Amino acid sequence: MASQQQLDQIISGLNLDLSWEYAAMIQYIQHASMLTGPEYTYVIQELLEHAQQEHEHAVIISDLIQYLGGIPTVEVATRLTSLNNVEMLRQDLQAEYDAIRRYLQRIEQLEALHLYDSAQKIRNIVVVEQEHAIDLEKALGIQKVRPVSAYPFSLTP
Repeated sequence: MASQQQLDQIISGLNLDLSWEYAAMIQYIQHASMLTGPEYTYVIQELLEHAQQEHEHAVIISDLIQYLGGIPTVEVATRLTSLNNVEMLRQDLQAEYDAIRRYLQRIEQLEALHLYDSAQKIRNIVVVEQEHAIDLEKALGIQKVRPVSAYPFSLTP
């Protein structure tokens, strides 16, 4: 059976995650408003979609905190701003990397207490956060392609 101390630690972590979800939602909306240039038209729509998904994550996490016996926070984590398009996208990407790292830790904590249903809710959020990271990496031109010599097959017929 889970100890109250372990549950309190998870609830505290989830409240931290919730404060970052609030911040991500706000930051995405602000960045979508501030991006300029025709090359960012599609990216702006993606950021607004990301903001909506961060809101959905906040609702899921808030409900999970309450389910585990905690009180969801209303605190908002630090938001980052910039007037530089690339810097805004880098700020968003770093936030996604940080969220993925935190959520993977939360999954381990929940599964250690055999709270697999709750861990699955977080796992579903991680999938979306990874999609956000991929979208941002593409928008920034970040490629993670290995050199051709690393492939185990020939590219020639």
